[in-house]
Amino acid sequence: MSTKTDASASPTTPEFTITRTFDAPRDLVWRAWTEEEHLAGWLHPFGVTTDSISYDVREGGLYRYTMTNEETGEKYPTGGVFLEVAPQDRLVFTWGDPDDRAEEAQSVITLTFTEHAEQTEMVFHQRGFAGTPGDGYVYDGWDEALRNLAAHLGNQPAR
Repeated sequence: MSTKTDASASPTTPEFTITRTFDAPRDLVWRAWTEEEHLAGWLHPFGVTTDSISYDVREGGLYRYTMTNEETGEKYPTGGVFLEVAPQDRLVFTWGDPDDRAEEAQSVITLTFTEHAEQTEMVFHQRGFAGTPGDGYVYDGWDEALRNLAAHLGNQPAR
C-alpha cells in the first residue's frame, strides 16, 4: 500500500485528500466500502470498534454506524446520505450526525476508485474539515481507518 497526502485546504472551504493504492482489485475495494460485513472489520480508527452498521447504498439511501471507544466506552454515532453511487468508480456521501438531512451536512466525502492491474488507487476527499496529518482528529482518524482497510483487504479472498 502506498500513500499520498494533499492536506492543503482552499481558503473558503476546509478540505483534505488522502490517496492510497491498495494491493486488491477494485471490485474488492468497492465491496469493502459498500457491504456491511466488510465495513465492520475496518471502518474505525485504532482503539475504536464499529457496531450497529446499516448501509443502504443507493442515491438518496441512508447509512448509519456507531463507533465505540474501547477504553472509555464512549459512543460515536455517525451517518449520512449517499449522494452519488457509481459502482466501482465513485461514491459520494455526507458524513456526520446520522440524523442530519443531506442539505444540513457539515461534510461530504468523495471516493474515486481506479484499477491498475491488480491494484486499486483510491482517492479519499473530505470537504468540510481541514484535516492535516498529526491532527489527532479527522485526518488521523481516516488515516488509521484506511490502514485498517488495507489490512482487511489483505485478509480477503479475491472473487
